[in-house]
Amino acid sequence: MEFIPLHYQHLDQWIGGILGIIAGFIVQGEMQMFFVLLFQNLSERKKVVYDLNPFHHIDPMSLPVILFTGWGWGKKRVGIPPYFPSGRVALGMIHLTAPMGNLVVMGVLGSIYLFSSGSILKFAIEINALIAMANFMIPIPPMALGRSVCTLFPALEGRSAAVEKSGALLLTLLVILDSVAKTGVFTSILMPATRFLSRLILGG
Repeated sequence: MEFIPLHYQHLDQWIGGILGIIAGFIVQGEMQMFFVLLFQNLSERKKVVYDLNPFHHIDPMSLPVILFTGWGWGKKRVGIPPYFPSGRVALGMIHLTAPMGNLVVMGVLGSIYLFSSGSILKFAIEINALIAMANFMIPIPPMALGRSVCTLFPALEGRSAAVEKSGALLLTLLVILDSVAKTGVFTSILMPATRFLSRLILGG
């Protein structure tokens, strides 16, 4: 299954997958910052400096999951400034903008793919489709949907780090068990939407 790094067999698959993962998680983090800045008064806005260091965006705890599945979660968390709306829905949306960043990466790479098709671009697009769908569909923190759901519960405020660490360990365990037992639970949930999204961008 070419979406999953553990199943890659050729150099172009690894290059495309790794570049796609790096770009995807960088844009995930910066997309959240961009969303927050939309609520700031333009007259008060200073020059935005984007953080392109992948070590600030890729969580080391997610690496085993990424290797086994192709999807994972981002590391960067955005501070909530005073001007940002205090409602729970708005706070939850910050996290959901992260996988929207993967869709942006797909759109940019897909535009290039139209004029310069190649397997490296193809794999980078596919891996971002998988990361986006996993973050939209898996309701366990630190996945984006899980983080978003947690904002609905005030009792979890101040405990997000512990909750996310527990969720990360749980996801890692589930992924390893799924891989060893070859049950294909995550594959059956995520792949139909991932393939549809990839075909939408790549054509065919």
